[in-house]
Amino acid sequence: MKRLLIATALALAAASPASAQDFDEAVAQLEGTNPDAVRGGLEQLGLLGNARAVDPIAARVRRGLPPELLGVAVDTLMILGRPQAGPVLVELLGHRRPDIRLKAVQAIVACQPRGADRVLTEALGDTDATVRGAAAEGLGTLGAHGAVDALFHAMERRVPEAAPAIAAVADPRDVDRFLGLLGRVPFAEVTTALGEMLHRANLAASAKLAIIHRLSELATPEVRQFLEELVANADASIPANVLRAAQDAIPRIAQ
Repeated sequence: MKRLLIATALALAAASPASAQDFDEAVAQLEGTNPDAVRGGLEQLGLLGNARAVDPIAARVRRGLPPELLGVAVDTLMILGRPQAGPVLVELLGHRRPDIRLKAVQAIVACQPRGADRVLTEALGDTDATVRGAAAEGLGTLGAHGAVDALFHAMERRVPEAAPAIAAVADPRDVDRFLGLLGRVPFAEVTTALGEMLHRANLAASAKLAIIHRLSELATPEVRQFLEELVANADASIPANVLRAAQDAIPRIAQ
């Protein structure tokens, strides 16, 4: 949904070239006290897509906005997608409302400011589960391998979004570490991550074979179902030897 919002806004901006007057008028709307005018200014700045909008929006956020308009302001910064929005977004990670913190996390992922990995790693400790989950997803989206230890800790603290994030950034050593958790966490919580690892084009075949061998050791009905679906939906990202190992393992596992 967020990506669709951004893409739609950028398409509209491209279709409607803006004048300097349009920009100045939209910024002027931010200065008023009329909520409808402020909202209109924010929405117009999002449609215009001008990077210069970041500073006046940040200034308006810092002066204070009611929650519903603050959410619109953060959405607009996310649509603009500029790294210079980073400082004000980081400030909003300390907001008392979890919905605003959630939007700030999502906007940081979209804007990719310097230090995004660090602040998202800190957000893994947020008091709200949705914020923690969004931070984990964001780290995976950004390919933040440096956060892999924090993601493992989050996974052990039952942040379910941490497992797919690990799958997105894991190297072969991380895969071994991940496999060590199998049997200690519910299998349903790791199936998506395992599938992503097995389909990752940039993950070594040896790591994928290690996954199949560990699953064959678990030998549960859930594992058999997982392997059957893997074989049925295999594509070119699954090396031939990995596919054969999965096929060979299936009949040895009881239904």
